[in-house]
Formats: sequence, structure tokens, C-alpha cells
Amino acid sequence: MALKQKMMENAYRFFGLEGKTAIVTGAGNGIGKAIAKMLASLGANVMACDIEGDSVAAVADEIVSEGYKVIHSKCDITKLDEIRATVKQTVAAYGTVDILVNCGATMGGGKKIAEVHPEEWNRLITTNLTGVYNFCWEVIPIMREKQSGKIINISSEAGIAGEDCDIHYSAAKAGVIGLTKSLARELGHEKINVNCVAPGFTETRMAHEWEFEPALKIFWKIGQPEDQAAAVVFLASEAANFFSGQVLSPNGGAYMF
Repeated sequence: MALKQKMMENAYRFFGLEGKTAIVTGAGNGIGKAIAKMLASLGANVMACDIEGDSVAAVADEIVSEGYKVIHSKCDITKLDEIRATVKQTVAAYGTVDILVNCGATMGGGKKIAEVHPEEWNRLITTNLTGVYNFCWEVIPIMREKQSGKIINISSEAGIAGEDCDIHYSAAKAGVIGLTKSLARELGHEKINVNCVAPGFTETRMAHEWEFEPALKIFWKIGQPEDQAAAVVFLASEAANFFSGQVLSPNGGAYMF
């Protein structure tokens, strides 16, 4: 019994997040939902936000029903005023922000370059890249003031290897990786770790909107949202204090970069 207690204490020491405050964007479904739920289950105070207000409210209800701490906000990551309101609500409720997970994103719809009008390019780049920057812009001053923090940005294997369609999606996700590495270099001496998770093909609502059935013939293994959430939780934990500027790609071996 003593050994089991010691093992539990060690696990808590490295992976427990009790008292830490985390903002998770895109938490209304899919990977973002799994991240919010897993962070909360490990003791974090979670702010779950999403442009789909009803969806994120339902996720918050699930988390509360399981006995964990969460508040929620309807937030468009392309609008600074909504981001500021979300951050303000988080600080008012929990006192600070320790962890930022930028998961909010949208798909490109399987378009070839001739179909990606500049307006469509700008729309997706604004959401998938500028939206990540916007939240970093608002949260980093809080982390700088206390000289600590964890930022985890969600990219994609498309940002590493590219795709034969949706060049705007691949470009945005590659930009997220570049942003992550640059911020890691700038903020490392202030004890702010910035890392990236680049998921392989994962079964989510967005994946089903992107010709899910044909993809089953390409990828030998399909990930679940919890597979990606586990990588995020690791990077948010004390166990990952020596990780910064890194890209983890949970993909079941489909891609070996």
C-alpha cells in the first residue's frame, strides 16, 4: 500500500495540474473538447472557449457533471475584443493563466489552388494562424509578469508535410509551427515554454467533413481526440519543463518526420 501511495504521489508530482489555470480554444468539440476534459480531470481550472457557444456550454456541463472545475465562453479567435473578454473572465474567476492551448481552427474544404480565392485564403489564414497569434498576444503579458507559463499550439501533420489540396490550411498550420519556434526562442529565458502538437489523422467532426471514408483507405490507423489530448497534457505538465520549441506529432506511425 505504501508503494502504491508513493507511485501515486510521483505521478501527481509530474503530471498533476491541480491549481493550474488553462484556457483551451476550440473546446466545443473534437480535439479541443478532449483537451479541456483531460486537463480538468487532472485538476486544472479550465476556461473552455469556442465560437460555437452552445457546443462549448454543453462541454462545460459535462465537465461539471464529473466534478471538475470549468467555466466557458463563446469566443471568436479572430476578434481581439472577444479574446480580451475571455481572458478577463478567466483571470476574474481563477486569478491568472498558467496554460494556453490554441486548438481553435477550421478546415479548408479539400480545395485545389484554383479554388482558393484570395478571400478564402485570408479567411482560413486569419482563423488558423492569426487566431493563434491573437490569443498569445493577450496571454503572454500575464505569463511574463509571473515569469512562468505553458503555451501549446495545435498544428497538423499538414503543416509539416503539406497536402495535395487545401494549401491555405497547410500554410497556416506550417505558420503555427514557425510561430511556436519563434516564441519559444523569445520567451525561454522568461520560463515560458512554447510547444506544438501536430496531430495525424484523427476522428473528429471536422475529419468527417473532410471525406472521412476515403481517408480510411489511406491511413492504417485513425487517431482519437484523446490521443492528441494526452500529448497536450504532457506538454502542460511539470514533466515537460525541459521541452520548448518542440513539435510532437501523434500519428500512429503514419508519418515519420
